[in-house]
Amino acid sequence: MMLCKNPGAPGGPSEGKVYIPLCGISHGMQGMQKPTVQDIEKINQGGDGPAPVQNRPASAGLGGQAPLKLILENIGPIKAAEIELGRVTVLYGPNAAGKTTVARAIEYAIKLMNSIGVDCSELTELVNYGAKVGKVVLNDYEISLERSEDFEKVSVTVKRGAETLHSGECRVGNYLTGLHIAGDLGVDFLVWVRYDNVKIVGLESEGIYNLTDLFRVSQIGKYLSKSNSPAKIAESYDKYKADINHDLSLVVNGWLDVQDTELFFNDYDNFYKLDHVADGIKRAALIIAAKHIAERMRELGRSPVVFIESFEFPLHIDYIRSLLGVLEKGNVPVIIETHSGYVLKYAVTKGWRVYVIEDGNAFTDLSKPELFKAERAAVSELAGIL
Repeated sequence: MMLCKNPGAPGGPSEGKVYIPLCGISHGMQGMQKPTVQDIEKINQGGDGPAPVQNRPASAGLGGQAPLKLILENIGPIKAAEIELGRVTVLYGPNAAGKTTVARAIEYAIKLMNSIGVDCSELTELVNYGAKVGKVVLNDYEISLERSEDFEKVSVTVKRGAETLHSGECRVGNYLTGLHIAGDLGVDFLVWVRYDNVKIVGLESEGIYNLTDLFRVSQIGKYLSKSNSPAKIAESYDKYKADINHDLSLVVNGWLDVQDTELFFNDYDNFYKLDHVADGIKRAALIIAAKHIAERMRELGRSPVVFIESFEFPLHIDYIRSLLGVLEKGNVPVIIETHSGYVLKYAVTKGWRVYVIEDGNAFTDLSKPELFKAERAAVSELAGIL
């Protein structure tokens, strides 16, 4: 790999570890322009002006579709919760309250409805320890999990209304229902953004992809095109990559590209190896890539949902604000799991659906002071110190 030096270029995002820039720019990236101040301000503002400061539900789903309704009963820490997914839905609450359980419930529902193997022990553990039966309801479909007293087995029943579509018993190994009806759920793909990778569940399979994988057509081409034609896949991939870099440039003032199978970040002056790039930049790129792979799926007639775990980790507030603006302009349902008061405030002012997951329930009335007792105590202590 030929390397060259760019005299006088700033150190950029390398946190003291400047990587010598590559000579030239890869095909398709020559047109990347540094975003203007107006571009960045527009995305930071999230487009529209703020809605009234109240937790009003956003208008029904996307493209005129009804919003996806998820009901959980005795699933993980959640005893009873009803959640409607709009364009962006925010889940806020303490650790171990059940926010991530929402993603797990959607994941297992997709797997059971699409005959993707689920480990029996995972289904057993999904049921709340204080209950015998747990239920996951997605729109008109209900999955019932009845656990034995000795925790050795779980009975799985899938219903559509009063009609039983599947019934079986799961003891050990992977459990498959033989059903292929995930498309009828209103969601047939889960794009789950975790700390440093993305888990994609759907197409009768699941895969885990790091940031570099998400820029390799060999890894994610099957999600971008229904055609097996290399030319069609390459065309879809080029658009996908350009869309990622457009949004990324507005958030972190730079872009990403693969050179000889390795991913590099460019700050418009230098290229940097990925392990020399700040974690916040990589995390922002991971979220944006997940958004665009889901949007490409939607264009292909699929019904994806994006779940972002611990959204604010490890992002500075400037990146958080810009990313929220990017997500607001998407066309797939996004669920944000967060502990950030700033994200909560942003969501409320925008009229997004907001749920506080606490004490086994999902609360929508944010005026209840007991929901934020820990936060209020911390602010009071700070006021006393100051």
